[in-house]
Amino acid sequence: MAIPHPAEDGNLGDGERLASLLGGAALLFYGLARRPSLASALIAAAGGLLLQRGASGSCLLYRALGLGQRHDGHPVIDEVHRALEDSFPASDPPAWSPHTAGGPAAD
Repeated sequence: MAIPHPAEDGNLGDGERLASLLGGAALLFYGLARRPSLASALIAAAGGLLLQRGASGSCLLYRALGLGQRHDGHPVIDEVHRALEDSFPASDPPAWSPHTAGGPAAD
């Protein structure tokens, strides 16, 4: 069962999203069912954050660390890395050399 991705820039895989949704719902309900206290409020807040993470498919911590996966399981590649891969094939020799053509380097 694939979970729909509302945002194209999501960086969580389907498994992580599902785990976040289930874990977040469990923590939220557990925090709300307990006697009112600071600990209960923190547990419920953590559950709410996990629910938001699972629903959006995006994790701010992953984004800050450059980690994560798209919904198809491939790593997230930003625009700079994509441009680097497109502009520098490994089969091309480097364009700069310390030597001049036809002889040794001038000292």
